Amino acid sequence: MAEKRKLGPADKRRQVKRCSACSARKIKCEGGFPCKYCIKTGKSCLPPKQSTGTVLFVEGHTSGETKLQTALSRPKLNIVSGIPTNGDPAERFIGCFLLFIQQNRFTASFQSLDTEILYLVRTSPLLYHSAVAIGALDASRRGSISVSKGRESPQYVAFSSYRASIRVLQASVSEKDAAQRDDVLWGTFFLGLFELLTDPSGDGWVKHILHGTSMILRLSSPDKNMSSLRRTFYGIFRMLEASRALLYNEATILAEDSWVNFHKQLAPNDGIWDPIEEILALMIRCATFNLRGYEIVSQIPELQRYTDPAVSALGFEGLAIQNDLYAWHAQALLLLGDTTSDSSPLLLALAYYNALLIFLSGNFDYFPYWAPPNAPILPKSEVAAHVAAILQLTDAALNTSRLAGALMFFPLRVAGSRAGGKEQRGAILGMLSRVAQRGFVVAGKIRDDLQEVWVERGMISDGEDCTLQIS
Repeated sequence: MAEKRKLGPADKRRQVKRCSACSARKIKCEGGFPCKYCIKTGKSCLPPKQSTGTVLFVEGHTSGETKLQTALSRPKLNIVSGIPTNGDPAERFIGCFLLFIQQNRFTASFQSLDTEILYLVRTSPLLYHSAVAIGALDASRRGSISVSKGRESPQYVAFSSYRASIRVLQASVSEKDAAQRDDVLWGTFFLGLFELLTDPSGDGWVKHILHGTSMILRLSSPDKNMSSLRRTFYGIFRMLEASRALLYNEATILAEDSWVNFHKQLAPNDGIWDPIEEILALMIRCATFNLRGYEIVSQIPELQRYTDPAVSALGFEGLAIQNDLYAWHAQALLLLGDTTSDSSPLLLALAYYNALLIFLSGNFDYFPYWAPPNAPILPKSEVAAHVAAILQLTDAALNTSRLAGALMFFPLRVAGSRAGGKEQRGAILGMLSRVAQRGFVVAGKIRDDLQEVWVERGMISDGEDCTLQIS
């Protein structure tokens, strides 16, 4: 039932004020957050204009804004507890959402995202529902919130909130300014993240990335003056998209000239070499090269491939990429002795490096019309060494860092395709299980793909148990 208006000074019920959207339309506001009108229309449910105060942050900082600008531009919020206070029973899961962010780091800036994203969560129905969905889902798996009689289970809240966020997104994308709205951009990511946590096939994640996030980024076009939240989002998208392009053997907008040039403009002028950014550029380059090479070769009759200059040119281009990978590794080794900074990004970057060398070699070593030294084909002993390095690095990253398990899929998938024996296959399945136990059930897709490869190559018998332990 809609809450009635305050009748007079003696009435002690909570006074409900119209939100900004309802006030601008001069219509009745049902109250609550977000209100029914904003849910229906996909509007940002902003509180009525009022005097501003300071913002109290627990940790982190607001990049791109001074503390004074932050204090003057935002309404007063107290997020010490990390949980909003609008009375909705589902809000208890916002804290679980913030905890999930803290424990699943996609980029260096992602860990401090809670202080910036909470304001959008408080003002956008789309982000509010998607945040509740992720928080409730994580809480249901952890058993961290008890269910009292008469209350919906966290799992029920998760999926009902997910459906609500989908409805709001559908309404929001029809608006003219949709591509410029930070909440719409982040909404596609959080909905895709929910898919990673619930859909073992990975199809839902790909759908949101390809038809949601990528489309919005393309429509908004690269802009070096983007907001701090949008810049943080771009870094996260780049991290996940590079792996997706390699895993699914698909094109990515990050390889388009406009986005390549845009990324160069974002590079800091401090001269500090960033191993993650450099290896991501090489990942995007390898993904694009793989697609282009396949297109070239497929158009040449098989018998002519042994002598065709275009095929030979691909081998030499692959060698150039391999040399750049070796140069990256030499630079990365110089950072290994640095104990003053977090080593987890470097561990992940090194895992990607070893996986890329195997991936690049795999474009050539399965085909008889390429042979060393005219192609980047690795001897079996080096492939085995790179597989062992991937397993060691990913195991260390899972044990010692808060890196999101989804970031491990590419190196584990590559290592699995060249696993040398039962022990290595068991280690890979064990790490995929640990990733799944952290919530990323799409690890099951990687497991299924590897099982097909192992059966085809006679490594295991069809039907052999490769079950993942997913809670």
